Amino acid sequence: MRLRISPRSVSKALFTANTRAAASPPFSSAVQELASFLRDGNPNITVLTGAGCSTDSAIPDYRGENGSYTLNPDYKPVFYQAFVASDDSRRRYWARSFLGYPPVKTTAPNPTHYALAALQTPSLFEMPPIQTTPRENEVQHHQDPPPTQGTQPGFIRTLTTQNVDGLHQRAGSSNVTELHGTLHQVKCMSCGQVQDRSDFQEVLADRNPEWNQLLQSESTSGLYSRMNADGDVELRSPDHHNGHLHYNTFNYPTCFNCGSGHYKPSVVFFGENIPVSVKEISTQAILESNGLLVVGSTLSTYSAFRLVKLAKDSGIPIAILNLGPTRGDHLAHLRYDMGSSQLLMAVAHELGLTNIPGEIKHRKRVLNAVGS
Repeated sequence: MRLRISPRSVSKALFTANTRAAASPPFSSAVQELASFLRDGNPNITVLTGAGCSTDSAIPDYRGENGSYTLNPDYKPVFYQAFVASDDSRRRYWARSFLGYPPVKTTAPNPTHYALAALQTPSLFEMPPIQTTPRENEVQHHQDPPPTQGTQPGFIRTLTTQNVDGLHQRAGSSNVTELHGTLHQVKCMSCGQVQDRSDFQEVLADRNPEWNQLLQSESTSGLYSRMNADGDVELRSPDHHNGHLHYNTFNYPTCFNCGSGHYKPSVVFFGENIPVSVKEISTQAILESNGLLVVGSTLSTYSAFRLVKLAKDSGIPIAILNLGPTRGDHLAHLRYDMGSSQLLMAVAHELGLTNIPGEIKHRKRVLNAVGS
């Protein structure tokens, strides 16, 4: 069975008129419940995350209060078939991505990302022991070292994310499966050669000096009206600036290796199949786990919802943490309708992890742009 990201799976209202987020327990009870859920599955919990994990980094989601589909119901992402077949579509995508990638590159993880990383590898955020210096002339008595205590084990084994921003890895998470790919690489559609997205950004800048001058001279709010979760931006007007910078003026290169292929970001576009290897890895992660924790996802795309359904069919306990209703609420054993950063930090603290870094950044409602 091929898994394809389709507009049908995300364009309908979340499922039925009855879909409402289950009532959450009081915050203190939620902390105790979720800590017990992680502890009982220790160390074999699989986490599935979505765009809601990155909203506290000022990256918008799709269906939240300020999401792409909420504020702009007519929002149309780039479709795979159009990108492959149309030079105009590729110019439009790369022009918008050229303006949107710099803030994505510099965005920092938030407490949700760091808490999940700490729950997987507690030693990442352990405070080093305080070294004391003996005072002058102080007699030093030999003492045997204290018994060696093993590093505190983690609670999360694998993490599957729908996000393409790379913030989980930047926060320190390992064993991460990127269900929909990554924005931080581009790949030739003909020969498969891979380029780092930051290097490709420099190539685009060299080929488009007027666009680059615009990028360097204006604030993000002057360039576009909003940013979407995939790094694509909506320009205020395609030819707004100086009256001549239309999408069709944007120049992009062919492959540096084969000379004829076109580069595509290493993300799964709408209408594109998820790689079979990714599907298999994400499936196996569920089947080998003792519990599934969903964080920051409405589960609207089938590629994510099928994993929750698989867990339910396999008798694996499910906890869902998301602000607002999700497609999988009726499958969850535990359901929390609240923000992820505060709850996960409190849960980490309950489990003995007190040094969770990260800052919550709020974005402007209208612009909804990273760092604006």
